[in-house]
This record gives sequence, C-alpha cells and structure tokens, in this order.
Amino acid sequence: MLKFLNKKKNDNKGFSLVELIIVVAIMAILVGLLAPQYLKYVEKSRKSADASNLDEMVRAIQIYAVDAEVTLPADTYTITINATSTSVKATNTANTRKAKVALNENAPDWAKTKLKSNKWDNGKSEETQKGNVTSVSAEITVAQDGGTTVKYTPASLADYINKTAKN
Repeated sequence: MLKFLNKKKNDNKGFSLVELIIVVAIMAILVGLLAPQYLKYVEKSRKSADASNLDEMVRAIQIYAVDAEVTLPADTYTITINATSTSVKATNTANTRKAKVALNENAPDWAKTKLKSNKWDNGKSEETQKGNVTSVSAEITVAQDGGTTVKYTPASLADYINKTAKN
C-alpha cells in the first residue's frame, strides 16, 4: 500500500511555473519589439489624416476659384487647422465669407476638423523639432484669372502632401 501512495502521477495536465514564466517573458519581448512600430504607424495615420483634410479644403477653394458660375475674388486665403478648430481667413473680410461658402459647398464638415498629430516638424527651431507644432496651414493665393498657388506650413506638410500626391 505504501508503494501506491508514493507513486507519482503521470498524467499531470497543467503548466509548470517555469513554463508560464517563459511564455510571459517571450510575450514581453514581442511587445517590446512591436510597440514602437505600432506607434509609428499610428502617428503616420494621424499625419495622413491631417494632410488629407487640409488638402481637401485647399481643393475646395481651388475648385471654387476656377468655377465660371461663381467668382472667388483674387486674394490670399489662409486655412489653419489646430487642435481645437479650423479657420479660414482672407485679406478682405467679404472674401473670407466667400471662402467659407466655398468650403461649405465642397467640404461640408470643414469647420469641425481638428489637428490629429502634433508631430509636424518644420525644421526651424528646437521646439518644432521636438514635435510641438500646434497647427498646420495652407496659404492659397488666387490670381485674377482663377489660377492658384499654395504654400503649406510647416514645410514637412508640403513634402508629405506632395509625396502622397505622386503615389
């Protein structure tokens, strides 16, 4: 009878503590390797959304400027997206109202747009190199003939929009 009590069970169906610790360690290593890549992808998607939103608004102004039925006066229009709101301004107040009409017709939710990424870098100062850019903007100059030129701020936004436009 003593032999029966001293006999070890051969049908252990659980994991040992060492096995569980090894699995947890492997998972921690995988998370440590993959988390930075995941954060890069998230930031890239935020930048893409910002660039797309601003580009949509610029195109709305450009479309309105060349439309023969409506006239958008020659002026310089500035669209700014920051963390709390989006604004559009022109040199002339009446032209600002016309630009808002253009945005309402071609980009209906433009006023609700907010900046998603604060990692835009214009390369000019240490603050912006650390990712403290609080707004992105586009300055659209409309000529008398309806032609437009666009200047993006910060410069990295212009590079980003130009790269995505080519692809």
